[in-house]
Parts: sequence; C-alpha cells; structure tokens
Amino acid sequence: MKSLESKKRKVNALHAENVAESTPDDQKLHEQVAQKAYELYEKRGRTGECDVKDWVEAERLILDQLGSERSTSKESSKKANRSKLLRSNEAR
Repeated sequence: MKSLESKKRKVNALHAENVAESTPDDQKLHEQVAQKAYELYEKRGRTGECDVKDWVEAERLILDQLGSERSTSKESSKKANRSKLLRSNEAR
C-alpha cells in the first residue's frame, strides 16, 4: 500500500509542473483518467505493480468515451440542422 501511495505522489509531482500550464479541460481529463486508473486497480483486487498498465488502459477508455460522445454530439447537431433545413424548405 505504501508503494502505491508513493507512486501516486510521484505521478502527482510530475504532473504538478504541467497543471499550471494546462487548461481546465486538460485538468478534467487528467482527473478522469486518474479516477478510471484507480477503478481498474481496485477491480484487480488492489494487487500487483500494474500502475502504468492501468493508466494507459484508463486513458484509452476515457478517450474512446470522449470520442463517442463527440461523435454522438456531432450527429445530433447534423440531424438538427437537417430538420431545420427541411422545415425551411417546406415553408417555401
């Protein structure tokens, strides 16, 4: 348990420099990845030295999720624009 806490402190220290320069979106993404990595660690039963593997997998999962949300949002926007266009054409 101590080694995990030590690693967390090291990771946080490494990222502390970048936090000042990062945007709120970057910080939110970092927090989401950190939370997901911790969930993966807990799911494995809090065993092993797989912190990097958990982090990389968490990044992949979060970025995939964000990509899906953006894709869905773009599709919704396109559908709304098509509906507006159809309505304006019908009004003519």
